[in-house]
Amino acid sequence: MLHILIIDDNPDITENISLYFTAKWYKTSIASNGADAFDMIQRENFDFLIIDRMMPQIDGLALVRMLQSRHIRIPFLFLTALGKQIDRIEWLSLGADDYLVKPFDLQELFLRIENIARRNGWSPEIINKNIFQHENLIIDTWTHRITRDGKNIELSPKEYELLEILLKNKWKILDRDFLYENVWWDYDVSEKILETINVHIAHLRKKLSPNLIRTVKLVGYIID
Repeated sequence: MLHILIIDDNPDITENISLYFTAKWYKTSIASNGADAFDMIQRENFDFLIIDRMMPQIDGLALVRMLQSRHIRIPFLFLTALGKQIDRIEWLSLGADDYLVKPFDLQELFLRIENIARRNGWSPEIINKNIFQHENLIIDTWTHRITRDGKNIELSPKEYELLEILLKNKWKILDRDFLYENVWWDYDVSEKILETINVHIAHLRKKLSPNLIRTVKLVGYIID
């Protein structure tokens, strides 16, 4: 799973980006300024940085220079309210993989980062983060490929999303509200939550294994 650090002093922006990318099965962390971001990058492994150009304490340019001085190379994209040609040249000269001028569309941000990820290539470490396995069942969250004993399994988009979130949270009981909010986040709130989830769980059991997903009465579901 690609881990993205979102660095911006505007909490509305960081929260919106985080929610959008989490729904796309990316792991996200948030820093509200360059100083906190620098500390986090030294403690944790991040695969990509979304950096606001203008921030208190340490701005985006200073943060990038600090990372470069320590030979820390992480692909990054600048978010900025500036749009002058000279600014863009400076950002790209620092090694920025891309930039996006505020206000921006979240889908465009997502597609730009997907393209950068492809250009940079997926290292074995990153690829392995996208592989989840339970017994003879393997799911690759990058290619959305599901195999059992080496044979491909075809699922509908929502069946796939439901299976992925259950596997990512293996050994945890996930309640129905959580599943609905995270899998059917793009749907209008429905009074048929229980029926919708039950139908998809039944389809997964039929296609994969009747014992793969256990029902915890009055609570939710678990893969254990």
